[in-house]
Amino acid sequence: MTRHPPGRRTDRLSRRAFLAAGAAATGALAGCIGGDDEDGNGNGGNGTNGDEGDGEPSSPDVVNSSNAPTTPSVEDPPDAVYLPTHQESMEHLETVEAGEYAVMPMLTYPHKFWLVSGTEREAVTPDSTGVHLMATVWDAETGEVLPVDTGAQLRLTRDGDLVDQRAPWPMISQTMGFHFGDNVPLPEQGTYTVEFDLTPLGGDTVRKTGEFADRFTEPRTVRFEFEFDQEFQESVVNGVEYLDEDRWGEPGALDPMAGMGGMDDNGGDSGGMDDESEDDGNGGMEMGMPFSDLQPADAYPGQDLGTPTSGDATFVVRYLEETRLSEDSGYLLVSPRTPYNRVPLADMALSVEGSLEGELVQTLDSELGHHYGIAGDLASGEQLELVVESPPQVARHRGYETAFLEMPSMGVEVP
Repeated sequence: MTRHPPGRRTDRLSRRAFLAAGAAATGALAGCIGGDDEDGNGNGGNGTNGDEGDGEPSSPDVVNSSNAPTTPSVEDPPDAVYLPTHQESMEHLETVEAGEYAVMPMLTYPHKFWLVSGTEREAVTPDSTGVHLMATVWDAETGEVLPVDTGAQLRLTRDGDLVDQRAPWPMISQTMGFHFGDNVPLPEQGTYTVEFDLTPLGGDTVRKTGEFADRFTEPRTVRFEFEFDQEFQESVVNGVEYLDEDRWGEPGALDPMAGMGGMDDNGGDSGGMDDESEDDGNGGMEMGMPFSDLQPADAYPGQDLGTPTSGDATFVVRYLEETRLSEDSGYLLVSPRTPYNRVPLADMALSVEGSLEGELVQTLDSELGHHYGIAGDLASGEQLELVVESPPQVARHRGYETAFLEMPSMGVEVP
């Protein structure tokens, strides 16, 4: 098993500098941030104790009920994508493959995230020692992330004994894009083995087209191990890095971990970090892991029907008069994505009214990627209403939890 350090990060306060500044500015911060109660027990995770002798605040304790550090949070975040106060550190394990799938497992400390059911969200707060276990799944042949719910299941064992089994949540994160993850309690330190089951793609959840049409039809299982020890706990806690305080809660997003994306559909940057580092020359890959960013708006074929927004999501809308995606008519393609990093918004219910009516089908295409589509003919001057019947039913990391919930309908006109 090989451990990889976290990727580069810029434009942040060092952890010790943040702690020192925080001790001096507690009163000033009280009106704009709230402390994270990461461990769910009302004590805000790990305390910060003064060093004996020099009066400087020390690092937070690594282990308490959830081995999670105390981090500040934006107290009243906007109903939009925003910059959080910090970026988490994580450990990357080796990429593992099974059949057509490639999977990169990642680990960090247990932390808060949000589930979505309909238009309601529910916070999940860790309450026991363990890890936040994550996995990004992609096509081993093309390197394309598969941003749909694969019905994944995982089993965790230690010395052959079952410790935990669960279905990890499909999630979106500013730095990781689409992935699967959950907080997993661990009873003690040691070496753990994970079996990660992937079910066939398709069925009622997603239509596969292009070269994906006849692929991902067999269930597969990948296996990997990780060490849960003091070294890991210290590295992920000490690796937390903070943005400059005056940027907390601003519109924007952290840079993608893999160095891809980071550009909005108007060619602007993410509004996140100012990356002063040189290009790492890895072609947008870090630790061999691709990022799930969609194509820029101007890369899509067909007639441009605009890029309306709803709930802070951007919708790229195209009409393809002739396409393999429909047999004997045109095709309306709608590609919803996050602003800044172009992360696909999966598991929505999206329909159209007006000159063309019906439910758009969630589709995974080998060339056009994740989108929603419906067959039908359109003519110049006709008007449509895109209706979000339900927002993306994916869990969210911090910075995405308040966006993509209330999503009004959008008007579109064919030029």
